[in-house]
Amino acid sequence: MLKMLIVEDERWEREGLAEFLDWPSLGIGCVELACDGIEGLEKAREAVPDILITDIAMPGRNGIELAKLVRGELPNVKIVVLTGYGDFEYARDALRFGAVDYLLKPIEEEALRATISRIVEDCEQEERRRDEEASRRQAYEEGRRAALRQALAARLAAREPHGEAAPDLEEALAEASDGGRLPEAYGIWGVRAPRPAGAIDALFLEEQAGKELRRPVIVHVLGEGMSAEAALLFALRREEAESQRELATKLLRGLDLAGQPADGGGWTIAISPSVKSPADAGESYREAAKALRFTVWNGWAGVAEAADEERERARFSPEAEAFDRRCREQAKRVRSLLGGGDEQGAAAALDELFALVAASPGAGRAYAASLCSGLLEGLLTLAAPAGASSAASGEELAELLACEERRELYARMRTAVGQVAKRLREKREHKDDYLVERLLRLVEARYGDPTLSLVSLAEELFVSPNHLGATFKKKLGKSPTEYLQEYRLALAEEMLRETRQRVAAVAERVGIPNTSYFVALFKNAYGMTPGEYQELTQR
Repeated sequence: MLKMLIVEDERWEREGLAEFLDWPSLGIGCVELACDGIEGLEKAREAVPDILITDIAMPGRNGIELAKLVRGELPNVKIVVLTGYGDFEYARDALRFGAVDYLLKPIEEEALRATISRIVEDCEQEERRRDEEASRRQAYEEGRRAALRQALAARLAAREPHGEAAPDLEEALAEASDGGRLPEAYGIWGVRAPRPAGAIDALFLEEQAGKELRRPVIVHVLGEGMSAEAALLFALRREEAESQRELATKLLRGLDLAGQPADGGGWTIAISPSVKSPADAGESYREAAKALRFTVWNGWAGVAEAADEERERARFSPEAEAFDRRCREQAKRVRSLLGGGDEQGAAAALDELFALVAASPGAGRAYAASLCSGLLEGLLTLAAPAGASSAASGEELAELLACEERRELYARMRTAVGQVAKRLREKREHKDDYLVERLLRLVEARYGDPTLSLVSLAEELFVSPNHLGATFKKKLGKSPTEYLQEYRLALAEEMLRETRQRVAAVAERVGIPNTSYFVALFKNAYGMTPGEYQELTQR
């Protein structure tokens, strides 16, 4: 709906015009009133109407002067002047100064309706044209930005931008150079958004960086989601090549103010040495990206430089051997405390381990991930059921190695310690069930071994034969020896019923190589010899 301003010094005419027609039905949703040209200009500036209806003869400032002033400040306003017969020359002057029409007093309803309808249609057509032009400009700008981002991506990959119409990065960034000449140096930075936001909007970053640095900036986003980082390319003025940290600090303040507060701290910007051409951006960005990941791993935020990691590694190098020894001893302590049932002690020991890692950032992410993967293997060995693999799955190890922040690795290890503690509690609380389950699995796996006995089973399970026998009989109502014999005879019965194997071969397969003893056991269990049973069931 359009807005209209009526300027008329006669109150009854002013208010009469406001109620003269059903304005909403003509597409006008707001009607403002002013009593003279002075108030009319103030109202026009405030309301920015689409249509202005003004009388010509008014005290203070007449309609001609008002029309000139409004057209000068608000060129899109459609102006209609009201005039009597004696003021017709004034009306022609008003048309010269931008009025679109005039109406003679007294105003006729149909004449006013026709004039306003035509003006409303003109306003709507102009609005459509403006929208279409804005859409075209937006599409062009989006295409231009996308092409520049692709060109930057190609440079980062050490490739030439593809296509005949590939944009010239130097020309696109030349606005910031001295005297409009092509820049002599370029900055290439790595940027990481704060967590939990993670994802980076290239357009937002281009606009925000352009605003803070006051120059064109091209952004290429690498990766997705929480792992996304952005490469920023922009021209450096001559005096800025050696003082990029000041620019980065300025951008950082703007980004932190523009973004939402995040639990993971603020934005991180890593700067690298300037380059003389966008063609050299790839190597320089790799330095920035390395510094960025080192900074993110340590949970820092702010401005980082490529030299930061080298400095920390040089500081760490003399103490690396002693540091490794302390960390491995602490990892063993975590495992020992957890195995002994001291869950709180194990958690505290894990905290101390990560405090050691945090105090030596030069150790790096790869060392911490390797240390924790070894610790995880040891913890899973403690918790693994008998006979089951204690090795960590490839997925579990991959998740540890993929942790980009130390606190993320710590969270995963705390979870692992909690899970192992829970499994160990269950093992202790159900140790008899666990013991019986182990024995059943051993019998199932090794029934064909003639040396399998209560004594050998007890040795395998690290308990005394008496304890094993009593526990098993309490749970199943029979001794381990009786269960082993029944299991072997049940398998033998199946073989005799379904195959033509000789009795001696069946006896040997089920772990009773003494055929006479096997025959006696089978006859006692099934009421006939194995040979008779086989002949009867296969007749």
